[in-house]
This record gives sequence, C-alpha cells and structure tokens, in this order.
Amino acid sequence: MRNVIYLVFAFLILGCGNEDELTSKIEIENLYGIQDDPSDPVKHRVFEMYSEYGIPVYFNDTIGRIFVKKDVTGKDVYRYETLDLAWGFTSYDRVTYDYEYMMDPDEQLKALDIIENYLKLAAKPLHPFNFFVTKSAKITDSNDKEEIYEKGAYTINYRTLLMTGDWTDSQVENLPGEMVREMVKSKIVNYKDLLEAFNTISDPTWYGEIWSSLDPHYYDYVDGIGQPKAWFTPSALSEDWYLASYFTEEELAEFRAAVRAAIGQWGFVNGDTFANVMSPRKNEIDLVLYITEMLRLSRDEFEELWGDCPLVMEKYEILYDIVANKLGVEL
Repeated sequence: MRNVIYLVFAFLILGCGNEDELTSKIEIENLYGIQDDPSDPVKHRVFEMYSEYGIPVYFNDTIGRIFVKKDVTGKDVYRYETLDLAWGFTSYDRVTYDYEYMMDPDEQLKALDIIENYLKLAAKPLHPFNFFVTKSAKITDSNDKEEIYEKGAYTINYRTLLMTGDWTDSQVENLPGEMVREMVKSKIVNYKDLLEAFNTISDPTWYGEIWSSLDPHYYDYVDGIGQPKAWFTPSALSEDWYLASYFTEEELAEFRAAVRAAIGQWGFVNGDTFANVMSPRKNEIDLVLYITEMLRLSRDEFEELWGDCPLVMEKYEILYDIVANKLGVEL
C-alpha cells in the first residue's frame, strides 16, 4: 500500500513538471509592423509608406500572429490576430463584418495612391491608426440588417479607416480631400462644449426654411441683375455652377457676393444638401458645410468672402480653434 502511495506522488510530481513545460507563454509580436518585400511592388510600396508615416495599410483583416505555446509534440501554437472593426473607444458594437478582399495588384496600387495623397493632405492628428482596403464589405447588425460598402465607399472606425475599391477617376482625385473633411467631422464631435457654442449661434427656427420665408426681402439682394431670381440660391457659390456661363466674370462675382450676404445674415455658408433653396435642415448638415468651406479656403480668403457676415465669422472662430489649433490643420 505504501508503495502505491509513493507511485501516486511520483506521478503527480512528474505531471506538474510536464504541465510547467506546456504552460502558455504568450509572446506578442509587432502585430502592426510592416515587413519589406522589394520583389512585390504592392508590399514594397506599403513598407515605404509605413516607413514615412508610421501608418500600416492592410488588404486582409488577418494582420499577424501571437505565439501561445508549444504543444505536446513540440510544435509552435499561434493565435492569429485580426482587425475587429466592432470595437469603439469604450464599447463593442454587436455587428459582424464580411469582406470581399481586393486581390488585383493594380487596384491595390491605386488604393495606395489615394491613401498617400490623404496622408500628405491631412495633419497628423487626422491620421488613423491603420487603413484596411477591400473590394467590398458587408456589415450585419444584431437584427440581421445589412449595410453594403462598395465602389469607393468608406467608413471611419475607432482605429481603422475602412475603404472599398472600384474607384472612378473622379473618386481617385476627390476622395483624399473628402476623407479629410469626414475625419475632421469625426474628431470635432469630441469638443462638445465648443460644438454646443457653434450650434447656438444660428437660431433653431432658421433651420430647414425656404430662404425667402426667412426674409421677405431675400430677392431684393439681386434686383436689376437681369437674370431669373430663381437662380439666386447658394448653388451659385459652387465652382462648377452650370449657370455661371451666363454671367461675365464681374457679374458672377457680384452675384455670388449677394448670395453670401443674403444667407450669411443667418450664419449659414450654404444651403441644405437636399434642396439648396432652403437653409440646412439641422446642425449636423450646417457643420459639414462649414468644414467644407473652411478647408477649401485660407483664413484670409474666408474673411474676404464672409467677413461682412458677423454670425458666419462667429461660427468660423469656434471651428477655427478646433480645426487649426487643436487638430493641427493648416488653413
């Protein structure tokens, strides 16, 4: 009996020794580091961009692996790490992501052109932690509602800027600037006190109204112009306004100045995105319109165009503090 007890103890001791040898030793590698491959144009370009900006670009959501332990046969056991776009700063969304990966090297290089132009344009505080580029992406929520991203659509997540491909030439040219504006918008919402001040400058009753109902004398700004008064909308402020050819250069500048004076009296810099004949429907649209106008002009140019509109300039100063001083965007 005593020999049996000794044998049991011996097995327990040996078992504990073997267990120590098999205990997990998690070693976190540099998951987000990018390795160079000069023989592969895409991987080499990704490495060059990573070396310059410190921002990785992925074409697959499996980004690396973590060594966990050796198994009983001595083989290494790894856990593969993937990008999980459901994470927020303090939350986790109940959604799933399905991706159609981008495999065409030419499309991948086109994506890298867009991303590099974005990184050149955007101040460092506007750089995401990483870019993830797919051909398309499907997001499914807990109620099985699906949202498809494709054909150049993108979404800004907590750490990742997810992009989809099949870009048109126009998207290749315009997407970097558009993404900068959206990134500014996503960052601005963190400055709640300043944003609240911005939202209180224009009276709530001024939003979503036909311009002429806000001011019965709205069309008096363009009396005697010799053109239909229906043309007198913020559409005229667009650089590619289709009716601009009906004006001389001097007449067009005068017409646009009248539009700015008319809508600027309420603190607005453009009309609603749905219908330009009315003011922005809500604060969020007003904010996006302001960001767009701010980022296309220097401070001096903005003041030259809008300086006679006190409410516009009051809003500008609030956003300038955020965009230029806090986010580091050069205006």
